[in-house]
Order: sequence, then C-alpha cells, then structure tokens
Amino acid sequence: NIMSTARGLVDRNAITRLSHFRYAYLHCSSGGGGGGSSGSRRVVTPNSNTSTIQKKDGNDGASSSSSHSTDQHYHVFAKPLVLTKLAHFLMDMHRENGKWTGTKSRPLVLLAEKPRSNTYMVVGYEYPEEAGNVVRNKFGQNFESAAQSMKGMFWFDSFDSNVVEVAARDVQKFLEQLHYMMETA
Repeated sequence: NIMSTARGLVDRNAITRLSHFRYAYLHCSSGGGGGGSSGSRRVVTPNSNTSTIQKKDGNDGASSSSSHSTDQHYHVFAKPLVLTKLAHFLMDMHRENGKWTGTKSRPLVLLAEKPRSNTYMVVGYEYPEEAGNVVRNKFGQNFESAAQSMKGMFWFDSFDSNVVEVAARDVQKFLEQLHYMMETA
C-alpha cells in the first residue's frame, strides 16, 4: 500500500537529504517463517513488520517450476509506475505539510530492491514548486551520465527516461556518482 509505505519511510526517517536531491531505499525483507502453500507468492513491502501471502492467479507471470516457490519474493515497488506513484505521494504529502518547499525543495530518488534479479529499480522524480507548473524531469540525462561515467550493470529499458535498473552491487556507487554529476552540473 502506497500510503502505509510512505508513512513507514517517514516514521523511520528513511529519506535522506543531499544537496541536490533526496533519496530512500526500499528493501525487500523475508518476513521469516513458512506459512504459505506452494501456490502462493509473498508480497513484501518496505515495512518489514508486515508481509502478505497472495494466491497466484493464472495470469501471474511467475511460474513455479520448483516445489518451494514460497521462498521467492516479489517486491511490489519494483515496478516503475508504482514507485513513481509512491514518489508523487511522498512529494504531495511533504508539500502539503510545508516541509519540502522553497529552499528545502529537492527532487526525490527512490531505489527499490528486486531480489529475484539482484538489482534495484531506480526512479528519479521532479515535482513542480506550485500546482499547475510543468517541470522537465532531468533525471534521464543525469542517470545516463552517471552510468556512463562508471563501470557497472545498468538497464535503461523503461518507457520513461527517469527510470533505470541498476545491479545491486553497483547501486550505492551509482547514487554517489549521480550526486557528483548533479554537483558539477
């Protein structure tokens, strides 16, 4: 749930402010223990205290060739559209509170763990200072520049240029490089 995840990030002070943007990691955690049948999948949200078991339907792209499919984790925020909606909600919430406005205004970068592929889905979100204004999202250029300036595994296969998938081993370095690229721009 977007609202409970946003609240969890805020309650845990999980959003870090840098000079040019804010960022937060959304980690997938196991939730521990069994408790599911082999026809289930575990949907894990960043609030590590909760996880739900959902029955797979026939349209679920995850086939279970192994008999222990309950160990596979699916992070609902690893989809670019859902991650973007979370970013939008967080920005709305903080702007309404008057916290992320004026000189405190920064774009937001969310990094969601994708444990199946050992990668992170990264979304950069720019938000207009006032309702009705249009802001050009520069994260596409910044993501590409950061990726080109370092060696690592990156996938730019989303419709939106402000979305990139980064290998887990490279994600921290990518974030640091992104900050450096924005600092020198």
